[in-house]
Amino acid sequence: PCGVGSKMLVRADGNTSGSFAGPHADGQVVREAMQALQQSGSHLAHVHIEPDESVGSCGGTLEVFLEVLHTEPRLIIAGAGYVAQALARLAASLDFRIIVVDDRRDLADPQVFGDKVQLTFGDIPQTIHDLEPDESSWIVIVTRGHHLDKDALRAAVESHASYVGMIGSLGKIRNIFRDLQKEGIARERLAQVHAPIGLDLGAETPDEIALSIAAEMVMLRHKGEGASVVSMNTQHHLLEEAVGA
Repeated sequence: PCGVGSKMLVRADGNTSGSFAGPHADGQVVREAMQALQQSGSHLAHVHIEPDESVGSCGGTLEVFLEVLHTEPRLIIAGAGYVAQALARLAASLDFRIIVVDDRRDLADPQVFGDKVQLTFGDIPQTIHDLEPDESSWIVIVTRGHHLDKDALRAAVESHASYVGMIGSLGKIRNIFRDLQKEGIARERLAQVHAPIGLDLGAETPDEIALSIAAEMVMLRHKGEGASVVSMNTQHHLLEEAVGA
């Protein structure tokens, strides 16, 4: 039997650390925990415990609080130019752990990126591989050229990153996708890439482009729609209500 405050860690792959009241009760808790992970919701659960002399349990009901713990999202920005600088400053306030990757050490200016950003310099594709992006990783590709973008994208789509986005014109993106497909990258994986990256805000300056990228990331993170909060119909309806009042 377990005491008040006992804990068990249940990972997304079903592996556990700790125990409550024997295999039967633990199995029920794991099933409840896996469901909570899928629904991303913490809640209180009640687990019925059968009597089990082998573990000294006389049975009863186990009250368990299932707390879903999310890994801090990691944002990997490939490129350290003006858009990357602006995006890093924005993302620093959005609870991302930020890593900027570039092969130009002359861009290593902490005053530009701030103390919340980790600067990593070296071969961009190799560095992305070395960082081993997982499901909690977001990768934004804003390098200085077509070939670097393609190499960085290849490394990104070969990872387990949940989000991969790349800046560029439709023509450039089409050519890069075609080249990577010829290299054997699955069409289905490329279809998951957000390119051109960002929401359509009519952005022109580096700061505006960074804002459009950050807005898309927030939208996806919180499963938003990216539409205007006040549509014309809603606004008309609200005006009618105001007049009626």
